[in-house]
Amino acid sequence: MRLLRAQGIFWRIQLHGLMLLALVGLAFVALGLLMGHRGPARSPERMARYLGERIAEGQQDPQRLDEELQRVREYFGAEITAYDGEGRMIASNVEPPLKPLPPDQASAAAVRAVHLMGGLPRLAVPVPDSGGHGHGGYLVVTGGPRTVPVARMALVLALVLTVLALVSIPLAHRISRPVEEITQAARALGAGDLAARAKVESHGELGELAQAFNEMAGRIQVLLRSERELLANVSHELRTPLARIRMALELAAEGDLERARRYLGEIGTDLGELERLIEDVLAAARLELAPVAGEGFPLHRAPLEPRSLLDEVAARFRAAQPQRELVLEVEGALPVVSADRALLRRVLDNLIDNARKYSDEGQLITVRARAAEDGLEVEVRDRGIGVEPADLPRLFTPFFRTDRSRARGSGGVGLGLTLARRIVEAHGGTIAFESQIGIGSTVRIRLPAHVTS
Repeated sequence: MRLLRAQGIFWRIQLHGLMLLALVGLAFVALGLLMGHRGPARSPERMARYLGERIAEGQQDPQRLDEELQRVREYFGAEITAYDGEGRMIASNVEPPLKPLPPDQASAAAVRAVHLMGGLPRLAVPVPDSGGHGHGGYLVVTGGPRTVPVARMALVLALVLTVLALVSIPLAHRISRPVEEITQAARALGAGDLAARAKVESHGELGELAQAFNEMAGRIQVLLRSERELLANVSHELRTPLARIRMALELAAEGDLERARRYLGEIGTDLGELERLIEDVLAAARLELAPVAGEGFPLHRAPLEPRSLLDEVAARFRAAQPQRELVLEVEGALPVVSADRALLRRVLDNLIDNARKYSDEGQLITVRARAAEDGLEVEVRDRGIGVEPADLPRLFTPFFRTDRSRARGSGGVGLGLTLARRIVEAHGGTIAFESQIGIGSTVRIRLPAHVTS
């Protein structure tokens, strides 16, 4: 069935081309028929009388008569042979000369058609004598623009169309083959083959269509892979806290209150991680749906003193992770920024928490803030495991986690940097990531200064 559809595309293109060729051929035939009746042959009787009068003037001078006949053939395309009153040839501009009239018709005094030759009439034209009276002979006239026979024209046209049809077959294949490739790739993608791509090497519009299809297929593959990674990561993150909660409930049911209290303390931390995980997933969903709904990321902007926010973030981290050392370095006065305090705090929390996860205990985490040319610059630096250069371009991709972070069991579903970038860009800022294996990573964000109206 697919083969028939593919062949149908080719034959539709081929038949459309043949129809166009046929229309062009008919147009040329019509034009040729119209042009064939123009010029001197359109009124042969008047032309013949004119020629008879011109020839009569020079019949006493053979040289002049020959020149006149050659001139007439050059100008009018007429083939002429002159005969005297007794049927003897006087002059001719064609070889062999045209045959004379039968004796019983040679004395005719009027122009008349004798018979047809090549679609044009063969005429007998009386020539007056030198005095302008009596019968001084006659002319046999034919020629002029000849009309090509319809049968011959149809044969030539059929041959031309056949040649053009054969030559157009490679062109039709060249047009239909990319369409067939794209159709087959689209069907394979729809059937679940995420690796299906249109293998089209054309450089025209069809090549651009194939490239657009391949890019779309690549994005779909990435989205589906991200969805699967999200499900796997969320399942992994939920397993440990849920297991602890179940264990605490079982111990409480058994009456072991002391061990249950110890697990209940850990349950509070687990519930906080679950709450943060759910918030990250919901925030990512809102970020993805906002462009589709035609809305930007919702911000509640207000003038913000960066120093107070940095102190708050540092205090929260030190309270939650007393065993980790965090150094806050503020260089000079910081410019006021227009920002959503809660979202910006979330960005800094995510970046500092990433620095904690991907560096060993005892390693220093540094947060440095300073005024930049166009606003505020904040750096979060760790001395951790670093990121492979090949993974750097994908760090801000939703649900992406490096292999090294998976091996460490650091947790997370790969949404922290994605949320951070979207929030910073929604504020009109930029975010950049630098890393070296075994040395550490640095995340740098820049926000524009608040403009007072």
